[in-house]
Amino acid sequence: MFQDESAGSAGSVEKIEKWIFYFLCGYALCSSISMGGANVCLGLATVGTIIRLIKKHDDWRELLTIDKGLRLPFLIFLGVLVGTNIFTLNMGATAKNMFQYYINNFEPFLLAVMFVRKRDWLIKIVGLMVASSVINNIYVIYQWLSMDTGARGSQGFFRIMSTAGLLSMMVPTVALLMLNTQGKLKWVMLVGLLINAMGAVSNNTRGAWVAIAVTVVVTTLLMVKSKVKALVALLVLAIGLSVVVCHVPAMYMRVQSMTNVTDNRSNMERLYLWQSATNMGNDYPLTGVGSGNFGDMYHEKYILPEAKMPHLGHTHNLFFQEFAEHGYPGGIAFVIWVLGTIAYCIRGWHKEKKTGYIFMLAIFMGLMINGLTEHTFSHPIVMKWFWFGMGISYRWIKAEE
Repeated sequence: MFQDESAGSAGSVEKIEKWIFYFLCGYALCSSISMGGANVCLGLATVGTIIRLIKKHDDWRELLTIDKGLRLPFLIFLGVLVGTNIFTLNMGATAKNMFQYYINNFEPFLLAVMFVRKRDWLIKIVGLMVASSVINNIYVIYQWLSMDTGARGSQGFFRIMSTAGLLSMMVPTVALLMLNTQGKLKWVMLVGLLINAMGAVSNNTRGAWVAIAVTVVVTTLLMVKSKVKALVALLVLAIGLSVVVCHVPAMYMRVQSMTNVTDNRSNMERLYLWQSATNMGNDYPLTGVGSGNFGDMYHEKYILPEAKMPHLGHTHNLFFQEFAEHGYPGGIAFVIWVLGTIAYCIRGWHKEKKTGYIFMLAIFMGLMINGLTEHTFSHPIVMKWFWFGMGISYRWIKAEE
């Protein structure tokens, strides 16, 4: 009798986990096309997780086991944020900010690590994420071709900078998938890569272009065996892109504006924001002003006389945001997290040659490089995709064992 009850309980747990997987498939499909749909699927997956842990909770430590090299740098960063936030200037804003950034946005990572543990499940979810991105970028390209989007570019289903953040991670990821597939699937990935690349062109966001270019070069050179062939291929690609840029006036103007800090308003406002953030961090060197408080403090006290866009609410840079809101400890902890995660990926790849490390590196680098000119943490759709992608990459590493 007891054996029958045990078998029934195990079957019930497996059924719940399968439903959680279905909900996560729904999230993957909505991840680049519908914030509402994505949130509904994540909510259902959360309910399923609670039911699953009520049914069986003695294995939660095993489900949440994360390699120390990946876990420790992030926990150091998070611990510093919590510690400095004790001295926040506005606890209400800080609590709301921390909940959004490190509980709500972080949840997809936990769901992926806990329940997407089968290789065929991983493949299906990655395929749905690629399909979602392709759908969004077809719409981005359509907007660019049929609407007068101007120099600002087209946005797809989300705000323009949110789409740029997604592209910064997805284009390098699809490029790596194309390198790691064979036969017809390689051609499917090539089509997906071209659509995503054209979406990046249509989106017309300079920070995303830089993030994609640097991330693709670094991850490709790490992955391929023949470095010389890879360099030649990348050089040919760079020449081809240069020719395209020179013959497309809108792209040429955007590329040329990247280094223009004398009369390009976007660049100048970022420099003013970074100076204001530096002043703020220096005024509160040990604690910063607290998570979520940069905008109010900037508006009240730290706007430079030269700044012409006083409505801006973040620094347009991940490091300066942490420095302003958490002082020197926050800035240093952020660098520790970034360098520690990159080291984990590169060290793991060289030691074990598991492609999951390179996928994780592509996602992480894409977001962080784009974050040099945009506060990507403030885009929920981007950060949920980021954390879900990091979790899927981690599970891909373990599946390769």
